[in-house]
Amino acid sequence: MKRKIDLGLVILISSFLIGIFSKMPVTAILRNFFLATIDLSTLKLVGAILLIFILGSLLNEGGNLRNVNLSLEAFIKDRRITLIIPSMLMGLLPVAAGAMLSAPLIEESGNKMNLSRENKTFLNYWFRHIWEYTWPLYPGLILAAGILKIPLQKIISAQVPLTITAIFSGVVFGINKIPYYSSYKKEERRGKTIKKFLQLLFYSWPILAIILLVFVFKLDLLLSLLIIISFIFITTKIKKRKILFILKKSLSGRILLLIISVMIFKKILETSGILLLIPQILNKVGIPPLIILFSIPFFIGLLTGVTQAFVGIAFPILLPFFGITTPNTSYVMLAYAGGFTGVLLSPAHLCLIVTKSYFKSSLIKVYKLLFLPISLVVSVAFLLVFISNFIW
Repeated sequence: MKRKIDLGLVILISSFLIGIFSKMPVTAILRNFFLATIDLSTLKLVGAILLIFILGSLLNEGGNLRNVNLSLEAFIKDRRITLIIPSMLMGLLPVAAGAMLSAPLIEESGNKMNLSRENKTFLNYWFRHIWEYTWPLYPGLILAAGILKIPLQKIISAQVPLTITAIFSGVVFGINKIPYYSSYKKEERRGKTIKKFLQLLFYSWPILAIILLVFVFKLDLLLSLLIIISFIFITTKIKKRKILFILKKSLSGRILLLIISVMIFKKILETSGILLLIPQILNKVGIPPLIILFSIPFFIGLLTGVTQAFVGIAFPILLPFFGITTPNTSYVMLAYAGGFTGVLLSPAHLCLIVTKSYFKSSLIKVYKLLFLPISLVVSVAFLLVFISNFIW
């Protein structure tokens, strides 16, 4: 990272080395590379992310991003709040690399406030993920409820403090460090609020349409993006030269390599069997149960960058710790906090790497910004376990 080596290439090399160290034949490694690249989920993910880039360019070229921010600023006094609203809204959409949907809006607002690339990356990334502890549409939560055979509401109730802490952390360690900016003038405070709100809906319709198509009509994200982008091209009558410029600006070989490398990395982890060694090692060392509850999901989340992965792999292993008949939800909360901490820090996490690439920020500097808010969430998770099990 310090030498600015392409992250996609680093992940690709790491995948190969993991295969070698786990004694996989070179032919098997190369076969897994190929299978991961042509896998339908990889192709759909590549397509979705490229379409998100194209949509962002279209909204930028059409002035939508600027108008969305102007509309928000008309009825929200503090410009720092308008900065994070897009990320918070997109956080309700549980899709891979979903942070890219709000990144162009953050870029527009952040530039007005002269924010660094790293600050824009942190704010977009952090507030995109505050809901993943509790929003019932996230697959990780649904999977956890299924494995533990308990109502989803029980897990959500236990983890509400984590979402509250995540919001608090983002405000304290992110928003509060930004100087206050008033977003509208006194003469604009009355009479124009409703008009500006309607303008906000009008200019942000592509983003709202994505949420509508995915949540209400249950369409695939890739299909939803295709429909919206096609509609924009047809209705706005963009010139051919402009279309070519937008496509050229949106298509990135580095992003393609990055996405494919991550999918290859996950494939190698699954086939090498290395993930199954983590709990065995921790048990042999004699680590305390609470640390095991946190550490196993953490390491799996760190390696994979996927919430479903740490839930699907770690939670069945941890069932004896949770309680098989009546799982202790505070222990479940601690394990989920550990796994999601790993996911947030994982260089294989698509939201992190594509956002970092979009803003061209330093990953090391972004990690430094993430350290304190993540530490606070983890501290609250351990405190809640201590209070619920050893005090009450």
